[in-house]
Order: sequence, then C-alpha cells, then structure tokens
Amino acid sequence: MAVLNRNSNRLQYLVSASGYEDENGDYHPGEDHWEGDIPCDAVPSGKADEKEFEDGVTRKYSYEVYNLPPDCRNFTIGDRVKLILLGGIEREFNVKGFHRYQLQCKIWV
Repeated sequence: MAVLNRNSNRLQYLVSASGYEDENGDYHPGEDHWEGDIPCDAVPSGKADEKEFEDGVTRKYSYEVYNLPPDCRNFTIGDRVKLILLGGIEREFNVKGFHRYQLQCKIWV
C-alpha cells in the first residue's frame, strides 16, 4: 500500500551574527550559519511565474514552498533560505514573498 509522504522537503534559513570591534578598534564581521530544519513541500513553478506580493511589487519566483507549520518563524522579503529537496539536493534562494494561513504558511522563492 502506498503512503503519501507529505512534507518531504526541508527548509533552512541563514542567520547572520552581528560583527564586533576588538580593543584595537578593528571590525570583525559576524559569521553566517544555517538554522532550522522545517518540514515543507516545494513545487517548482515550471516557468518564471510572476505574482504581486503583499508589498505591491510583482516578482518572478521559482518555487512555491508550502505546508510550513503554522507556528514557523516569519520570513521577510530578501531572507536567504536553503531548500533541501528529495535526494539531498540543496538549492539556495531569496524569499520573494511570505503568507501565513490558518493551518499552514507559504513562501515564494
């Protein structure tokens, strides 16, 4: 019997640590690292689809990432995310739009 595997992909987001100045006044940039292991489903757009997002700007997107948990963090336009697809394929994108529904969240990348 076949079982539908929902949330077969994973989403991570890039966190940038703030830099600091040492006692000599030299600036040291913070290090970036990936956080999160958010289960999701991702569907490629098949072509360069366009959508008008909540800020009124029309942008092209490559993937719709949906079935994110309703209590996931808020994503803002421009956030860097990593989509881990079936087979371990990793792709990095900038967030184009985010919407929170009652039972799920969706982002466009």
